[in-house]
Amino acid sequence: MTTNEISGSAYVSGLAVQAGTIFGGVHHHAPSVMYPVPCQLPPAPRHFVNRSEQLRALETARRAGATLLAISGLAGAGKTGLAIHWLHHQAYADGLLYADLSTLTGSTAAQTVLSGWLRALGLPAPSDDVHELAGLWRSATARRAVAVLLDDATSAAQIRLLRPGGTASLAVVTSRTPLDDLDVDAPERIRVGRLDPAAALELLGRFAGTTRIMADPEAAAEIAEACVHLPLPLVLAGARLGARPERSLRSAADALTYPAGARFHPEDRVRMAITHSLTATYDSLGADAQRLYRCLGLLPTADVDPDMVAAAGAIEWATAEHLLEVLTGAHLLEPLAAHVTRPMRYRMTAAAREHACDLAEHDPEEEREAVRRRLCDWMLLIATHAQFQLTPAQATLRRAIDGPPPPAVRLPFDDDTGALAWLDSHQHNLLGTLRAAETAARFDTAWRTADSFWPLFQFHHPYTLWAAAHEIGLAAARSANNPAAQRQMLASGAIGLAAAGRVHDAIDWYTGMLEAARADADVRDEGQSHLGLGGCQLEAGHPHEAEVHLTLAVARWEQCGYQRGVGLALILLGECAHATGTPHQALSRLDQARTLLLDAQEPFEAARALALHGHTQVLLGQSANGISEMETALETITAAGSILWQARTLKLLAEAHQAADDRVRALRRYQRSADLFDRIRPAEADRIRRLLEKL
Repeated sequence: MTTNEISGSAYVSGLAVQAGTIFGGVHHHAPSVMYPVPCQLPPAPRHFVNRSEQLRALETARRAGATLLAISGLAGAGKTGLAIHWLHHQAYADGLLYADLSTLTGSTAAQTVLSGWLRALGLPAPSDDVHELAGLWRSATARRAVAVLLDDATSAAQIRLLRPGGTASLAVVTSRTPLDDLDVDAPERIRVGRLDPAAALELLGRFAGTTRIMADPEAAAEIAEACVHLPLPLVLAGARLGARPERSLRSAADALTYPAGARFHPEDRVRMAITHSLTATYDSLGADAQRLYRCLGLLPTADVDPDMVAAAGAIEWATAEHLLEVLTGAHLLEPLAAHVTRPMRYRMTAAAREHACDLAEHDPEEEREAVRRRLCDWMLLIATHAQFQLTPAQATLRRAIDGPPPPAVRLPFDDDTGALAWLDSHQHNLLGTLRAAETAARFDTAWRTADSFWPLFQFHHPYTLWAAAHEIGLAAARSANNPAAQRQMLASGAIGLAAAGRVHDAIDWYTGMLEAARADADVRDEGQSHLGLGGCQLEAGHPHEAEVHLTLAVARWEQCGYQRGVGLALILLGECAHATGTPHQALSRLDQARTLLLDAQEPFEAARALALHGHTQVLLGQSANGISEMETALETITAAGSILWQARTLKLLAEAHQAADDRVRALRRYQRSADLFDRIRPAEADRIRRLLEKL
């Protein structure tokens, strides 16, 4: 029998027919079925807000002819909502197809998706072979215009088999990590991060009610922050509030912002959503990135950089840089604006930090302690290098106890400007580091670290930090039973208190230092105490009482040969002479002070004396000489970076120009002075601006 001959029976319309032998071809025609154009996308989210930047990026990429768009972000960040919202507004004539890859695992995942998509286009699947299915899929879409959404992908391999074949089609991929191995496919990448604060409050208000949000914006902002500004937790929190109109936003905020380390209720769906999001992303990381994530949760700092992370994690700098980028790509870190000495900085949200810290609890205790210890040691080492470079005279005690600092593996600065900038960039990390050292009973590390930040305090005047750091440093020095360190903390802390206008507190600290210095027969520190007490009395408007202490300071320092100290005391004695109406005596004292300080190689302190000397010249009618001296002093003071003395010298120059009827220069100097005082003494800035209004 040939292939065109069939023998046997057949069924026709339900009847058995004995056909015998049939010659010729037999054709079976399946009934013609009109398949609808597939639109498999889930409904567009009704709570979609903002994301205008990402929507513009998607639209720009589509118009440029992109065929692959990759959207990445934390679980709950709204990646799928963004993709669905955008695709619902696109015109693809042959259909919108969807696959939730999170529900499909194993070797049959791609086969399942392709078979379903081919059927949706009206094509039967020819076999179970995934490569044959992929080939048919590409052929079927070569001349079609379809858009496919591949939701929650975990690898590039998943995606490649499912991409349409033609240039008129588009594949949109969402994933929790950037899928770096997708780079060979040249996708257009869109990052979905946290909502901005206004958008987060808008989303919360859609469920909780805008009126309630406006009635207590502070509590609403706390709820949004506790939800990490992520859409999913915000929707859950808003829905809960909407269902409980009697509940205040304050109580809801308090429930979400309980102390770090406290366990949340197992039915707290908001916290569960955040934890699930972070855990899912963490589980997708490699072992090295997971370890670093746990380490970061232990660091008591506001931000991190590769130098810090390399030291704390005991890893190579290049490895730290790479892993920080991995965590940023996974949306577990947020990049911060570059700093002159720290081009790469990152921060961890409070929720991510708590999550990482919880995970780190499973690591050995000695390993956790080692991470914090290495951080404290690194911070102390680099800050000490900055201190010795910027203010070597102030580092006398450290030099006597420790000698010069050991070399750093990688020093992030090479000049004075860089050293001061590095200290400035880490001021928000200082208190956390000090407390970590104190908690670990590493008292010597704590007071040394507070002391090593002296250049920041002297030149940039962060008064609140200054006082807080020295309170910790003083307590640590006492716990270490180190009298010299206690006097050092009392002296430098009191200077900050006095500069901040807390004169009575400063007097208490200086008095404590004086008593301790006398008890230990330390003549040099006794002189430092009198210098501080004299400065406080002068600030309080008691120049005669100030002279008593300052004269004692000069006597003590001449006794021990500390000429730098004598010069500093003479500057204040010159100001006392101003206050008591004896400008010629002021000139003599200030001139002597400048000479001593130049001999001691202290150009900044000598410039302070010169600025006051110039001011005295102006008062005595020598305006040209006085202004010239103040201009010269200002150059050195500006180069040193002292905000207070720049502002003060500019104000003195403005007064000199005003007295000389040079209104233009006076206005300009006053304005610059006010701008600088804004950063350290806002009340003084306001006084200058009121004077400007009169001018």
